[in-house]
Amino acid sequence: MFSTTHFTRTIMRSTCVVLWSLGASSALTHCLGQSAPPRYKVLDLGPSLVRTLVDTPGLNARGDVALWRSTNGNDIQAFLLQTTHAVEIPGLRDFPLVFPADISNDETVVGLVQASGDMRFTRAFRWKPGQHPEILPPLNGKASDATANNAAGEIVGEAQVSGGAYHAVLWHNRTPVDLGVLAAGDYSKARDINNRSTVVGEANTTPNGKLHAFVWEKASSKMRQLPDPPGSTFCSAQAINDSGEVIGSCDLAHGIAHGVLWRDEKVVDLGSVGEDADDSVSTALDINIHTQIVGSSEIADGKQRAFLWEHGTLQNLNEMIPPHSGWLLLVASRINDAGEILGRGYYRDGIHSFLLLPQVSSAALRATSLAPKE
Repeated sequence: MFSTTHFTRTIMRSTCVVLWSLGASSALTHCLGQSAPPRYKVLDLGPSLVRTLVDTPGLNARGDVALWRSTNGNDIQAFLLQTTHAVEIPGLRDFPLVFPADISNDETVVGLVQASGDMRFTRAFRWKPGQHPEILPPLNGKASDATANNAAGEIVGEAQVSGGAYHAVLWHNRTPVDLGVLAAGDYSKARDINNRSTVVGEANTTPNGKLHAFVWEKASSKMRQLPDPPGSTFCSAQAINDSGEVIGSCDLAHGIAHGVLWRDEKVVDLGSVGEDADDSVSTALDINIHTQIVGSSEIADGKQRAFLWEHGTLQNLNEMIPPHSGWLLLVASRINDAGEILGRGYYRDGIHSFLLLPQVSSAALRATSLAPKE
């Protein structure tokens, strides 16, 4: 059993080394001088670049981060930020742009590579430190995209099939397996896989129809639709923990999309942090084994704030960091089982990635996992 205090001090110190190695001197000064907050410390991981809200960098249980950022204008560089230093993730000759999506505890990074200036055909890749990125075999088409991996080395995402449509795919020992579609649909995409080889994602039920959340279980090798909330016409599952709890987003009866939790075949509306929750959009992006959920929520006029949901309550993460930190946390995209949160927000000169380090004891974290479920 590790000491949370020792672990926190170690990662604080080593992440500052990473910031220095990336040239983030101002962030390093901020890192070293930051006072202890009520709940979280904030580490600046440098300028952030993402393509969409749900395309997120990776965070593993050790606190390693796989992300990308823009350098020198339009140049894209991908990095693995380890506890002691930063490692650049190299591109390939024909696919120099690298976009990490997930990282396992053995530091295997997966995501997509892309040709410069051409977003039509991406390729799913796998990479480990000291190696060159490896393009994963496709299905029947050219394009593919890896979104998540697990401890067994299984990788999921989407891949093009004959006719140009995309299907959810599972790579096992480099062999791609088409996970199929829902009902009479023609599209599916896997978003996450847990260590029990259960896959979640989104799929339509009719050609070009609206998306619904699905779960695919290895035992049955079948995709099934997760229940929609009453009045919902759209759902997407984003993540699953090792207990089988699934999170994502659905539009509700009043037409506004909220983050949701699927548990025991029931759907829980996570709400939003806006003054008028019914009219404020929220999106759930990740969940850990303690049923702590993170994402982003509107507060007013489309303004985003990062949130943490636990014990049935949605909380604005900006209220859980030092009040004069200089940060405005916009999106929380990943949370690991240690309670560390990866996201992005506004800091000093623009949008930066952050890592929140919980200032709670391991006993308190265990109490979170044992608390009654809402």
